[in-house]
Amino acid sequence: MVHFGAQLRAGLLQRMDQPALICDEMGPLTGGRCLAALDQVILRIGATGCAPAAPVAIIAPLARHATLGFLACLHAHVAAPLNPDYTTEEFLFYLKDLKPGLVLLGEGASAAAHAAVAAAGLASLTLDDALFQSPPPGSDLPAMSEPGAAGLILHTSGTTARPKMVQLTQQNLAISCGNIAQSLELSDQDTSLCAMPLFHIHGLMACLGAALVSGGGVVLGGKFQPERFVDHLVRHKVTWFSAVPTMHLVLIQHLEKRSAPLSHRLRFMRSSSASLPASVIARLERCLGVPVIEAYGMTEASHQIASNPLPPGTRKPGTVGLARGTSIAILDDAGQPLAAGTVGNVVIQGGGVTPGYLENPQANSEAFQQGGFWTGDLGQLDDEGYLTLTGRRKELVNRGGQKISPREIDETLLEIGGITDAVVFAQPHQSLGEDLVAAVCLGDDADLTPEAIRTQLFARLIDYKVPSQIAVVDAIPVGATGKRQRLQMWQALQSHFTSGFRAPCSAVEIILCEFTAEVLNLERMGLDDNFFNCGGNSILGVQLSVTLGELLGCYIPPTVIFRHPTPSGLSEYVLGLLSEQEIAQLEQALSGLAAPDADASVCKTV
Repeated sequence: MVHFGAQLRAGLLQRMDQPALICDEMGPLTGGRCLAALDQVILRIGATGCAPAAPVAIIAPLARHATLGFLACLHAHVAAPLNPDYTTEEFLFYLKDLKPGLVLLGEGASAAAHAAVAAAGLASLTLDDALFQSPPPGSDLPAMSEPGAAGLILHTSGTTARPKMVQLTQQNLAISCGNIAQSLELSDQDTSLCAMPLFHIHGLMACLGAALVSGGGVVLGGKFQPERFVDHLVRHKVTWFSAVPTMHLVLIQHLEKRSAPLSHRLRFMRSSSASLPASVIARLERCLGVPVIEAYGMTEASHQIASNPLPPGTRKPGTVGLARGTSIAILDDAGQPLAAGTVGNVVIQGGGVTPGYLENPQANSEAFQQGGFWTGDLGQLDDEGYLTLTGRRKELVNRGGQKISPREIDETLLEIGGITDAVVFAQPHQSLGEDLVAAVCLGDDADLTPEAIRTQLFARLIDYKVPSQIAVVDAIPVGATGKRQRLQMWQALQSHFTSGFRAPCSAVEIILCEFTAEVLNLERMGLDDNFFNCGGNSILGVQLSVTLGELLGCYIPPTVIFRHPTPSGLSEYVLGLLSEQEIAQLEQALSGLAAPDADASVCKTV
């Protein structure tokens, strides 16, 4: 059995006189300086009376202090890093959940953090730059915890329910970190660029942990900014980095605007935490000339579950690669294995998998079944064992009985020229249960309207997979770790799917608005109001199709209403069916209706 804290110490010892941590504010910090600071913190934690094996919360806005706190807690305690940008109420929630024996407060910690620690009545210890100037302590360090002891506690994101506490042992962490380092062929000649937050499993295990246990160095880049990130790549001779897809997308948009190619020493780029569209992979590889290694991980597995191999191994874009230190099975809902190429539940086993959630027996009984951990992801294995993820089970959109994976639509949108980012998600719907909508970001020179985008989607997808509404937004919101939380997207972007009332003017527009409102049992309908957003469904669409056909004297298939769900869009279609004489007759009929002495029978004529 291996102790993760001991592994990290050994990695720092390999770089006693070489830079282990690199940050702009302090310059290169050798392994020797890091170990001296680390030992100071370990002794200070012990001096507070914090019991061995107790959780220690870490609230550190600066990456170097977050790193120091994490490494120190792994010696004999349990690291519990928290997002330093939480509000006081959020800090109090997580601190109450953790019940830590101590809180490590990094220099610059917010007033909200200090207020929460005081309100919770917890002891605290400050982490600052002076620690890196301290000589090695003269006292002996306390005994390390056992390899089977808890080493890290992280909360899940809590997008669908109350956040769960994931407990990972020293051995879980050591095994997973070893798998990452092995799959990426890391050595003491490598330098990682860490732009992922160090309160998230991806940043802690891949960007930081795997680099250090391999004897390599880590550039602590802080919060991701593309200009600064590129500067670090060049100036510090970085050989690899790992990031989430949203960061890769922002990076490639920045790189493609540069007038000159980037000079760098990268061996590869790694992407994890969510799927990276194949089109983005191709753009990155074309721009930087090195492979993108797509991987799959989650907190409950101490991060990495699967990874595509480095060259000359076969990388398959669109897949997250082969199992790395885990076993992966695709099971149906009854727990029976499914054949290659069949989509089912992704179930894993392995030494990096958590022993269980803390104080949550219901979550444990749901997640651990048939001897494996049910990840909540859906996917399929091909004949060679490469895993393709098709979505999160809880993110599937049930659109009137049709189950749709939003990820597929995301990728299709990103294939359309001019779209720089996209996310598809569910909108609550009174009759369908859920409807499918999308938000997109456009490039500076893009000349695309939502309807033009939908038209392209109809050429690429079956009709029921095309979002009924598309909103153009400046940016798609992401969580603190850079991941987009699809289940919260409607709440975040709802205002972009509503528009002010625009009254109809022409006879065709008036007919479409009034009779659509009648079918939907609404008082009125504006030109830009969406049939489905206002409660429409396929049955009501057929009814509207028949009604409008009788009124206008032309056939309007129900599929046309799906493709043109606003009276404005449908008006353009209808005008293409009618002659100038028919349009003039409609205008004359409605003009007669508007007159005070108009014959009521004209309504029937229309």
